[in-house]
Amino acid sequence: MLYYPQLTSGSVSQYPVARAMNLRAIVNQMLGGDTIRAVDSGAETVQWQLQYEALTDIEWSSIDQLFEAAEGRLTAFTFLDPTNNLLLWSEDWTKSPWVADPLIALAGGITDPFGATNAMQVTNNAQTTQRVMQPTAGPSQYRYAFSVYLRADTPCTIDFAVSTTGQDWTTPVNLGTAWARMSASVALATAQDGVQFGIQLPAGFQVYAFGAQAEAQPAAGPYKSTTDLAGVYSTARFDSDSLSRISTAPNQNSGVVKLMSELA
Repeated sequence: MLYYPQLTSGSVSQYPVARAMNLRAIVNQMLGGDTIRAVDSGAETVQWQLQYEALTDIEWSSIDQLFEAAEGRLTAFTFLDPTNNLLLWSEDWTKSPWVADPLIALAGGITDPFGATNAMQVTNNAQTTQRVMQPTAGPSQYRYAFSVYLRADTPCTIDFAVSTTGQDWTTPVNLGTAWARMSASVALATAQDGVQFGIQLPAGFQVYAFGAQAEAQPAAGPYKSTTDLAGVYSTARFDSDSLSRISTAPNQNSGVVKLMSELA
């Protein structure tokens, strides 16, 4: 599977990043003079303009190699949007993208860190460790930042969990009674298609969670709420059949890369 590469910094892009959504409506003019308008969902697209400065030869080569493998605009690849949360339904863990172990109980309607009622109560009713996870289509070996707002009725320790086929990574997270945003940075050693993010609770534990976020970068950025659209685009393509760079000095390259994808 083809993936848009990360830079050696662990980020996909540099700033500024331009992102635009394109929507199209179908308009029918009836004989009686009435107008019917409908959204043409099949024509919805998103575009990015990524500007790069001072890339090493190796970094630019990774973009160029993807361009050659994709044959310009011909072949799709997976792009992890640097402006968005990679997880779906970041505040409603009862939705189908989230996978809970059998004896994990999830309940909504909990007061969240911002005064609304969008947080989740997560209870492990088992006598062993249980998890709630969400798989994404990103490459497992990339550097990711995973973050969640968490609290508990009494101070306790749970785990963040990130996994792929052949590797499972956990790290302890210390919770207090007040909301706090916890984050961790991880790059799995195993290269697989797909990676999962979530939390792991010891037997009998109950915690409150809000705003799960995964990003393809070394540290967590501002929280971005998601529902049924997130930042993993598996139908991304280059927006041109040419790719140019400017070499400003030895091992120093700059250029603009334009991408597009179906909005899905």
